[in-house]
Formats: sequence, structure tokens, C-alpha cells
Amino acid sequence: MNSRLDELLDKYDDNPMDADIIFKIVKQYLLLNMDDEAEEFLKDLLKKDPKYVQAYITYGNLKENNNEVEDAEYYYRTGLKIAKELNDTAAIRALEDYLDELE
Repeated sequence: MNSRLDELLDKYDDNPMDADIIFKIVKQYLLLNMDDEAEEFLKDLLKKDPKYVQAYITYGNLKENNNEVEDAEYYYRTGLKIAKELNDTAAIRALEDYLDELE
């Protein structure tokens, strides 16, 4: 596979609850165009840390890139709701922009 991914998967095995490690794995899979694997880890991440806003953005991007617009909108809207709860202004702006682009 790839040494960076292998290293991250080893870290995941040591600490499967670490959201940042899971997100880094997602990003590596996306770089390798392994969308199915990335999606599995996104699901895992959101189950373990449902307030990880960047995961909603990334999941929405993945769905949008695969022309699954309704799913993309769901992840963007869910992420926007959480970003507002967390008062994450950068994420709010990004998610609003993504939603505007979908319309």
C-alpha cells in the first residue's frame, strides 16, 4: 500500500478512538482514490465523534464528487448544524459555501 497509510493504520490499531488519526486515514485513502475505504473510516469517525465537523465537510465532498447530491447536502447540513453549535465560524462559512454551490 503506502507507508504513510500503513503507519496511520498501525496508530489506529493502537488507539481506535483517536478521531484525528481516523481523519488522517480518511485523507490518505482519498489521496489514493480509495473512496470506499475512506467512506468506511468516515462512518467510523462520525460514530465515535459525531461533532467532528471536518468529517462532515469531507464526507459531503466525497458524496458530491460521486454525484450523490442529496447525500452531500445531508452531510453539509448536518455539519453546519454542529458547526453552529460549536460556534466554528470558519466551518460555518465553508459549509454555507458548499451548500450554495449545490443549489
